[in-house]
Amino acid sequence: MTIEELVDSHGVTLAYFDNDLWQRPGVYIKEISIIFINRELSENAKKRVIYHELGHLEHSTALYKNNHTRCENEANRHMIHKLLEEELSLSDDHQSFNYLHFMQKHELRTVADELMVIDEYYELIG
Repeated sequence: MTIEELVDSHGVTLAYFDNDLWQRPGVYIKEISIIFINRELSENAKKRVIYHELGHLEHSTALYKNNHTRCENEANRHMIHKLLEEELSLSDDHQSFNYLHFMQKHELRTVADELMVIDEYYELIG
């Protein structure tokens, strides 16, 4: 599934902006149901940003304003979950999964990311 199809399947519009206009990876604007994404990003980075922004779909504007860190963490967890689903679907041998390689591949660098990767991995493999 392309990122355009992925976004469309959630009833959200996808639009691109130039890096010289705004030096950010992307943003979801709930009021108009649109995800703006930086066109300069690699395809892998675009996918990460899309998964992250889709993680904000259930966040109200008020919740986001009052609990910004919580909402960002939930969106990151959503992104990690979706990336792990993709990764684990490529192999039946889930025991050989190396979460550090996964983190490096997807440019996940924080301790919070590491904990989410481990937690979501075990959630997915049962």
